Amino acid sequence: MIEKDNVRRALIFLVLTFVSTYLYEYFFIIRFLNANKDNTIASISVRLALAMFIPAICVFVTRVVTGEGFKDHYITFDIKDGKFKYYLIAWFCPSILTVAGCFLYYMFFANDYSPEMEYIIGTLAKQGTPGVTADVIQKQVLSQGITAILIGPVLNCITCFGEEWGWRGYLLPKLKTGFKSGFLMLIMGMIWGLWHAPLIVAGHNYGFDYIGYPYAGIFAMMVFCFSAGTMLCFVTLKTNSCIPAVIGHGALNSFSAIGIYFSKTGGKLLFGPAPTGLVAGIPFFITAVILIWLMKKNE
Repeated sequence: MIEKDNVRRALIFLVLTFVSTYLYEYFFIIRFLNANKDNTIASISVRLALAMFIPAICVFVTRVVTGEGFKDHYITFDIKDGKFKYYLIAWFCPSILTVAGCFLYYMFFANDYSPEMEYIIGTLAKQGTPGVTADVIQKQVLSQGITAILIGPVLNCITCFGEEWGWRGYLLPKLKTGFKSGFLMLIMGMIWGLWHAPLIVAGHNYGFDYIGYPYAGIFAMMVFCFSAGTMLCFVTLKTNSCIPAVIGHGALNSFSAIGIYFSKTGGKLLFGPAPTGLVAGIPFFITAVILIWLMKKNE
């Protein structure tokens, strides 16, 4: 049973976070994109990064206005008593699952696979960099991939902390006493997925050219947020800290686009090759089911 204070604080946090995010993304991202048709989501990465800080800001405001204070803040770094392995899981598991998802996607959509890096070479040519060969791109993919795995989680930790202190560091502890593991992970995934909804409508992650736009895209994002979010919740609950989730989120963000380099068309985004796709995200979903089973054993 969730304590009444926790219910009240969770609701205040959710209302603040969703209203603030939706308003910010409408006025500062969606309207900007509509007014500047030549721009893409990638061209406004700073505005997107700022949106990631909103959950953490709302945690701070909620803790102040409810008089909760900052006890049990879930911002600790403790690798003793076997907790170090959960930091390793957070650091490396997203990259492993992303690679597995890429293989799965190109098994289903073999016609989209291009070892000659057609899509990336074509994109570079349109941007004024013609003559780049597949050999050059392959070497860049290898070096950038290694960099993304080894230091990507650190490079992304500041922006990812903005989200993780909110979802895993505040909302998860508030809800965990009231629900069994499976339902708790489902609720967390749905909430996190719906938080992304305005950007999905604006074409982020999946574009516009797919059957069921934008509802199929919102559904796919909710599935991914359940899958990846379960792993982030798992390492948080095992360490009583959101820092492993920050690391895992950073690892995911730094490596998730690797599959597009091998695409002929840029990918059938609703399905992959990024792990947000319904096919490429299957390894994350299977992992989530396994982790829920492990959590249930300890209930």
